Amino acid sequence: MSDNAKLGIILIVAGIVLLLSQIGLFPDLSILYLISLVFFAIYAYRGATKYYGNIGFLIPATVILAVAIYASSDDLHPAYFFIGLGLSFLAIFIIHTFWFREMDRGERYWPVFPAAGLLFFATFVVLPQRPLWFFGFMNYLWIIALIGLGVWLIYKSIRK
Repeated sequence: MSDNAKLGIILIVAGIVLLLSQIGLFPDLSILYLISLVFFAIYAYRGATKYYGNIGFLIPATVILAVAIYASSDDLHPAYFFIGLGLSFLAIFIIHTFWFREMDRGERYWPVFPAAGLLFFATFVVLPQRPLWFFGFMNYLWIIALIGLGVWLIYKSIRK
């Protein structure tokens, strides 16, 4: 199947989904999750980490997912929006650019810089305006550490 045919299928599916959303068959925010899922599927279909150029599908997938998660929750502090965006860029690094050893440092580590900037902004500029923000954040820190340890163990087992 040619690239034009693949793009045509993607556009038809996107058009159908948007039409169904306009008719009201999708709840308001589920369209964002669906769009994110479509970008993840295209990223996987096009070879994921096989080609560096596939990152063009991963970036909107993670950013739209972060926006959808933030928009789905009712009472979140605005800092969590920036935390979600920062984590989406960190996910881009972990999922994609980390695996390209032959790239130079700039091409390989670029997602870390917007991630660090967004997380710094959220953690040290926006969140301190909320009283006792640090103690609420600590409840999630050990969960993040557990997930990180699990990812590290899987990575080590794959490398062997």
